[in-house]
Amino acid sequence: MKTRTLCLLLCFCCIFFVQKVFAENLSLNDIQNAQQGSTVDFSLTINNAPNEVGAFGFKISYNPDILSYQSFELAAAYKDRFDLFNGNMTEKGKIVFGGVMSSQKIAPGESGVLLTLSFTVVKSENDILSLDSLKDHFKGWSVKNGLFNQDSVGFEDIDSDGKVGLADVIHLLQIVSGFNVGIR
Repeated sequence: MKTRTLCLLLCFCCIFFVQKVFAENLSLNDIQNAQQGSTVDFSLTINNAPNEVGAFGFKISYNPDILSYQSFELAAAYKDRFDLFNGNMTEKGKIVFGGVMSSQKIAPGESGVLLTLSFTVVKSENDILSLDSLKDHFKGWSVKNGLFNQDSVGFEDIDSDGKVGLADVIHLLQIVSGFNVGIR
């Protein structure tokens, strides 16, 4: 029984490591269970930039019947590095961003939060923030879209805190290893 549990724990650690190594170059975080009328923030993160970046453009699309765009804010680490940066809503549900850096470019391998987008929840339904139309030095980068999920807490979040933590992993390992535990 100990060997089986140890093997499962080792498998989960390997999966976690592989997930971190193969993270998308540009990613939007996921948000779960926000109340109608509340403000939610999505962070756009650069993960291990595959090349030097001096200029870029991209578009974020969302359903304006579910989320209402409010504003964006550049992360402190990038505010002084841009010669030009702007984000404009070109049409309802589409925001286009572009930036130019001449002296302090984004270096290969660099990681960090680039900007935060704020939305107001209009309707309690699921939505996807699509990250696409990558231009210039972002062209060809892998992306992870952001998910706004209003479904009930998932099976993997056993303690209903909105995150999958150690308690959730232990509970899942107990289930997989055959312990008789109650499933909520």
